[in-house]
Amino acid sequence: MLKKLLVLLILQVGGVFIFLSGFFPQKNVLAGNAAYEINTKLQENATPPFKKLVFVVIDALRSDFIFDEANSGFSFVHSKLNTGEAWGFTAYSNPPTVTLPRLKGITTGSTPNFLDAILNVAEDDSSSNIKDQDSWPMQFHNHGYKMRFFGDDTWLKLLPPTIFDEYEGTNSFFVSDFQQVDLNVTRHIPHQLKTKNEWDVLILHYLGLDHIGHKGGASSIFMPDKHKEMDGVIETLYKDMDKDTLMVVMGDHGMNDVGNHGGSSAGETSAGLVFLSKKLSKFAKPSLQKDTKLPMSLDDPSTYKYLTIIQQMDLVPTIAALFNVPVPRNSAGVLIPEFIQLLNTKVGDTKLLENYKQLLEVAKMQDIEGFLDEDRISKKVDQSKIIQTMKQIQQTIIRNATDYNYDNIFIGYGVLVLATIGSVVFGISVMGISVPLSITLGIAALIGFSCFGSSFVEEEHQLWWWIITISISSSYIISLISGRGQFWPHFIVFFGVRLIRGWNNTGQQTVYNYVISQQLQQEPAILWALNIWTVFVVCIRDFKGNPVSFISSFTLGMMVMTYKMSWAIVNKEGMPEYLLDITRKYCVIYTGFNDESVFDQALIPMATLFFRCFASITVIKFIATALKMQKSNTLMNDMTKYITLLLIFLSPSANIPQYLVFELMRYAITPIMKKQYSTSVYAVSLVSLVLQNFTFFQFGGTNSIATIDLANAYHGVSENYNIYLIGVMMAVANFAPAIYWAMFPWAIIYNRCDKKGTTFGKNKLPILIFSCVVGCCLLAACVALRYHLFIWSVFSPKLCYYAGWAIFMNVIMGYLVEGPLLMFN
Repeated sequence: MLKKLLVLLILQVGGVFIFLSGFFPQKNVLAGNAAYEINTKLQENATPPFKKLVFVVIDALRSDFIFDEANSGFSFVHSKLNTGEAWGFTAYSNPPTVTLPRLKGITTGSTPNFLDAILNVAEDDSSSNIKDQDSWPMQFHNHGYKMRFFGDDTWLKLLPPTIFDEYEGTNSFFVSDFQQVDLNVTRHIPHQLKTKNEWDVLILHYLGLDHIGHKGGASSIFMPDKHKEMDGVIETLYKDMDKDTLMVVMGDHGMNDVGNHGGSSAGETSAGLVFLSKKLSKFAKPSLQKDTKLPMSLDDPSTYKYLTIIQQMDLVPTIAALFNVPVPRNSAGVLIPEFIQLLNTKVGDTKLLENYKQLLEVAKMQDIEGFLDEDRISKKVDQSKIIQTMKQIQQTIIRNATDYNYDNIFIGYGVLVLATIGSVVFGISVMGISVPLSITLGIAALIGFSCFGSSFVEEEHQLWWWIITISISSSYIISLISGRGQFWPHFIVFFGVRLIRGWNNTGQQTVYNYVISQQLQQEPAILWALNIWTVFVVCIRDFKGNPVSFISSFTLGMMVMTYKMSWAIVNKEGMPEYLLDITRKYCVIYTGFNDESVFDQALIPMATLFFRCFASITVIKFIATALKMQKSNTLMNDMTKYITLLLIFLSPSANIPQYLVFELMRYAITPIMKKQYSTSVYAVSLVSLVLQNFTFFQFGGTNSIATIDLANAYHGVSENYNIYLIGVMMAVANFAPAIYWAMFPWAIIYNRCDKKGTTFGKNKLPILIFSCVVGCCLLAACVALRYHLFIWSVFSPKLCYYAGWAIFMNVIMGYLVEGPLLMFN
C-alpha cells in the first residue's frame, strides 16, 4: 500500500512541477542594447535637460504615504509639489507586487514575470538577473555616466556590480530591522555630496518603510517617524542639488493595510512617484496638480488614485529621454507626456517617434497584430494621437506578456491526470464505495470547481466555513439518530470554530473593522493572559505519568513566552507592566545589560537558545525511544507538544490564543472520533484535512502572495542569514495551524497501533485523492484562463500555494516528518 501511495505522490508532485516549468517560463526578450534609429545624429547631439540623476527608491512607498493629508509625513516634498519644483504621480505597478519583478520593470520597462515573485526570496538565485538585458542603468553606463549605488542588494543581483563605480548592498529580507537597514544607506550620503563631481547617477534604495509594514501594517506606530526620516533624506539631497540635477523619488510597489504586498489590490499596485528639480518650476505642472494643494485627500481613499495615474514602466522611456539615452529594447513604457515640454520641439517629436518604434518591436516579438504600420512612424504625428496609440500598444503588450511552454504544460497536466485516476481507483479498491470516499470526492469537487472563479479563489475561506459547519451539524444529527447524543463535545467544537471564524480578516475582498485579533491587541492584559494560558495548557497535555515530558515541554514553554514578550516589547506592542518587569529580568540574564536596549539585544540569544533546546530535546527523545528508555507510543505524543510550542514561537502574538481554542477543540473532537466513529482512520483523516484548510485561512492566510508572513520567519536570525533556514521557518510560520491539525490524528490512530504502515497509508489516502482532484481542476483553470485579467493576481498565486502545500504539508510534514516519528514510536 505504501509503495503505491509513494508512486502516486511522486507522480502528482512531478506532474505539478513539470506544469509549473511550462506555466512560469523565463520570458523571451530582445537581445542586445538599443540604439537610436530615427534622426540618429539629432538625438546623439541633443543636449539633455539634466546632467545628474539622484534616484531614490523607498520600498513599499504607497501613493497615500506621500500625497495624503491623513497618512503622509513628507512635509518637504509637499512644499516642493506646491511650488512646482516637484511633479507627483501615482504609478501603477503591475502585479506581482514584490521587489524583484518591480525592479525589473523600473529598470528595463518590461512586463513582470510571475516566476520572479518566487525567486524574489531566493538570495542565492542568479537566474532572474538582467545582466544581459537592456536597461536604463546599462544604457547610462554605456554612454559614459558614472554611477554609484547604495541600498537593497536586489539591484546587485539584477545588474552587474561593475557598472557602479562605488556600491554597497543591504540585505533586503531581514524584515525585523527597519532602522539600521536605512542608516546603512544614509551614512553614505555626506561623502557622496562632497564628491558629487565624481558621479553622474546616485541610486539609493531604502527598505525600512517596507519592513515596518510587514511587521506592523500600514498604520504602524513607526510609520510617521519613518516618513519624516525619509523626507529629511530627500531634503538633504535636494538642497545640495543644482538646477541640472533631477531627483526621482518612488516606491517600487505599495502595500495593503496589513502591510504586505505581492497581490493586485489597489494599495499594493499604487506606488508614489515624484520628480524633483529646481528646473521643473519653469514649466507647466501636470494638469491634475495645477489646482491641487498637497497634501490632499480623496473622496474615496481606497482607490489610492492621487494626481495623474501612469504605468510605472513609463518611468523608463521618460528617464531615457531626459538624459538622452536610447529607450531599453524590451520596455513597454510610454514617455510621460508632461516631460516632452522640457525638450525642444524637434527633439521631443523624435523621442516620441523613437519610443513608438521601439514599442512596435516589442509587439512584433509577441506576434501582436494591428499596430505594425511602418508608415505611421516615418512622418511627424500629432503628439496626443501617437501617445494614445502607444498606450493601446502598451496595454496589448501587457496582456500578452507570457510565452507559455505548452509542451511542459500538457505533459505535466497529463502526469497529474494519471496520478489522479490512479489515486481514485486505488481509493475505491481500498476504501470501497463508502461514505468517507464520497465525502472526500465531494469536498475535492467543490474546491476544485471553485478554482474556475476568481472570486471563489479569493474568498476560498468561505467555502471551508460552510464545509466545516455542515460537517459539525451532520455529525451531531448522526449522534442523535444513533442515540449517542454527544451534545457538549459538538457544542465545544462548533463554538471553537465560530471563535476562529471571527479571529482575523481573511479573504481578499472584504476587510472588517472588528475582529478578535484587533480587539485583543487593544487589550494587552487580556491578550497576554490568554497567551500564558495557551502555553501552559499545551505544556501540561498528557503530563500524567510522564514527568520528563512535562519538564522538557515546560522549559520550552518558558522560553517561548519570554521571547514572545520581548519581541512584543521591541515592536511596541502593548504589554502589561508586571510582565514588562518580568521580561526585563529575563533579558538582563540573557545579555548582562540593563538598559533600554536590553530587549532588542536579547532577541537573537533567546531565540537561538530555544532552537538549540528544541533540537536537543528532539534528538534525546529519538535516542531514548531507540534504546527503549521510555514508554512505547510516547514519542509522537511528546513531539506533538514540542512542535506545537514551535508553532506558537513562530506565530504572531495576537494569534497565539487560537492554539488554546485548538486545544479545547482537540479535547472535544477526540471522544467524538472514538465513540461515534470507532476511531475510523478515514474519518480522522477527513477531520484533519478540513481543519487544516479551515484554520489556514482563519489564521490570516489567503491565496494571495500579499499575506505571506515574512516577519515571523526571522526569529533568532542575524543579518548574515541562510535563505534555506529562512525558507523553512517561513513555511512553518505560514502553515502553522495546518501543521497543528496535521498532527491531530497521531494521538488517535497511532497509539497502540499494530499495523503502522497500513494505518499510515489509510491516513494519507483521502489527502492524496483530495489533492490530486483539486490539482486537476486548478491546473485546468489556469490553462483555460491563462489570458484572464486576474491570471497573475489570483490564479497564479493559488497555483503557487497549491504547489507549496503539496511539497511542504503533504511530502515534508506528511511523509518526511510523520513517517520517521511513526517508525520510532
